[in-house]
Amino acid sequence: MNKSKVSSSRSPATSFRKVTKKSAARSLRVAVAIMAAGKGTRLKSQLPKVLHEVGGKPLLEHVIRAAVRIVPAQDVYAIIGHEAERVRTAMRHIGVNFVLQAEQRGTGHALMVAREALAAYDHVIVLSGDAPMISTETIGRLRDFHLEQRAAMTLLTAELENPTGYGRVLRKSPKSAEVLGIVEEM
Repeated sequence: MNKSKVSSSRSPATSFRKVTKKSAARSLRVAVAIMAAGKGTRLKSQLPKVLHEVGGKPLLEHVIRAAVRIVPAQDVYAIIGHEAERVRTAMRHIGVNFVLQAEQRGTGHALMVAREALAAYDHVIVLSGDAPMISTETIGRLRDFHLEQRAAMTLLTAELENPTGYGRVLRKSPKSAEVLGIVEEM
């Protein structure tokens, strides 16, 4: 059984007004950045990873469709790189924005490349373009938890029965929401 867990980190220097779910959704500018620049080399395919199909739609389209139920399409940014024009063409019909990560140097670098496009937003939800099972409900709960906690950063994790091949989120204690670090597979 997979369980999801949300962790947050508060920033003492940041002040927030009292936030409710309804007021937060209306008054704060929230964007969604979707990581979609990778090659997917482990798939051994010429097709960009995010364009592989599940249920008749590309992986990335599933993620975008969940995201646009949380924020308007104009507030969704797909960060593309490998075969960028191919990905852009395949997703053009959805009406989201694209940010080019010319050199794929990781997730942190992708967000640095998108920094200017995302600067006008109060909060940014970062999603993976190859996670087609992310639901609108999960994204909304993540956003709401983040705002209610007045967190500087919130991280959604999963507890897997067999975590082989996945990285690990190190916590202060097993029940703690406080994150100490993230490591590759142990």
